[in-house]
Amino acid sequence: MSLETTFKAGELVGRISHRFLKSRRRQVIRNLTFAFGDEKSREEIADLASLAFERIGANFLTSMKIPFLKDEEILRHVDFIGLDALSRETKKGGIVLVSPHMGNWELLAQALFLTPSKITVGTHYRPLNNSLINAVVERRRKRRGLKLFPKQASAHKLTSFVREGGALGILADQRVGSRGASSVFFGRPTTCSPLPHLIAKRGKGQLIGLHCRTVGTCRWEVHFNHLETMTAQACAENLEKAWRSSPEDVFWLEDRWRIQGKEPLRFLEKYGPNHDASRPLRLVNLTSRPSPLDFPADLLSEESAELDFTLNDKDLTEALSKLEEKGPFAPDIFVCPARHQSRLRKLSRKTQVISI
Repeated sequence: MSLETTFKAGELVGRISHRFLKSRRRQVIRNLTFAFGDEKSREEIADLASLAFERIGANFLTSMKIPFLKDEEILRHVDFIGLDALSRETKKGGIVLVSPHMGNWELLAQALFLTPSKITVGTHYRPLNNSLINAVVERRRKRRGLKLFPKQASAHKLTSFVREGGALGILADQRVGSRGASSVFFGRPTTCSPLPHLIAKRGKGQLIGLHCRTVGTCRWEVHFNHLETMTAQACAENLEKAWRSSPEDVFWLEDRWRIQGKEPLRFLEKYGPNHDASRPLRLVNLTSRPSPLDFPADLLSEESAELDFTLNDKDLTEALSKLEEKGPFAPDIFVCPARHQSRLRKLSRKTQVISI
């Protein structure tokens, strides 16, 4: 198939997936609500979720075909924005590319090879669970001379690569839990990977934002921009700006805002008094006792609600859904009696549950 036919076939696959993959659709709507719940109506979020599925399908299928195209053919479908910033910073030494799961990821992987820049390129990645598919992906990457650093690679190797003048790409929008650096993302307190700015600092390099937008059928823009500040918050702000520029291109299937762990809100202790969080996490207390958590209200809002635990699973799930609809954002955490914790964890799906 031509690239255009592949793109349209991917859109069709996306529409079918949106229609039948109900749990995936709920996940995308949940993430979109966390990002835009107080900016967009439920109808607008539902429409955006549908479009996001189409884009994911189109970008996925075209990403499988692009590696087999010649450079001149690929360049007919892509425009580069910010090449001056890229050229200026690469002349100073190595760079770290801060990239989100967004747009046509194969173009992101090949972006520097398609520009006039003559720099050694590497990427920090998590090997795919399917070893056969992973071998195919790695083989395609290496054809270009891409240096692969698996997730288990030491920070020393990454730092040395940048210090020697290389360009290291890092997908920086993943959930990292309490071990990450405290940041504000879409107004919400969360954590982001400290890896990009730490590697850039230690490797005496620069931070460059990199993202891809779909601007038409088989038409993409690849954007480069220099980050003036080397902090996790600067990376988070750059990622948010990229996501907002084309939200339908974002891979919303990842459970980015899920709260997990034995001490799920321990990361809130990392925030000082002068943070910029404007959308506190939402805690719903389903007991008659005070919540055991004590955090500032601008980081964690608390509300009480009654829930009839004698209901059957179907009716209890509907009651939980109504609780979610009471605010612009879904609850991040439930507090419940200990005897109901395991059941509530099962029915609430993505919401963290703690007991007292």
